[in-house]
Amino acid sequence: MSDTLGGHGSLSDYAVTDGLRTRFHIPEEWSFAIPKLVEWRDCDGFAHVNHTAYLSWYESLRNIYFEVLGHPRHAMNVPGPVMKHLETEYIRGLSYHTPICITGRTVSMRNTSMVMEYATWDEQGCCNWSTQLFVLIVNATGKKAPIPPELRAAIIALDHPEQS
Repeated sequence: MSDTLGGHGSLSDYAVTDGLRTRFHIPEEWSFAIPKLVEWRDCDGFAHVNHTAYLSWYESLRNIYFEVLGHPRHAMNVPGPVMKHLETEYIRGLSYHTPICITGRTVSMRNTSMVMEYATWDEQGCCNWSTQLFVLIVNATGKKAPIPPELRAAIIALDHPEQS
């Protein structure tokens, strides 16, 4: 990771390596990942990861993804993703201190919106996935904004999403 305060490093810091693919059974189409351990705060009273933790992990990954691809950090005058729709499937539960890998990718883009897919992997494979539709909004005005050309180009280079 970057040694500058608050920096998120470079794209190579988040690459799905051969080691991660083997350990977590991650298919080739995924290229952006954050490995971690399940933390105590992620678990609920039944000693498994609460459903909301997955969505928090995906939100954190999305913020890092945007920043690493060169999009400015969230600010009132900068277009940022606002969720319009999400779908998720919980395949298998996780518990405290389990090694996991969280992946994310953009699968389609339009002028002001994009669809991202996320997955959480443990050493048995995928245990959760989510598809989320976002619209880029300038928070200061509440108006839709086009995906900036630099961000669009970086996403295309990384994930090769469908475009319309």
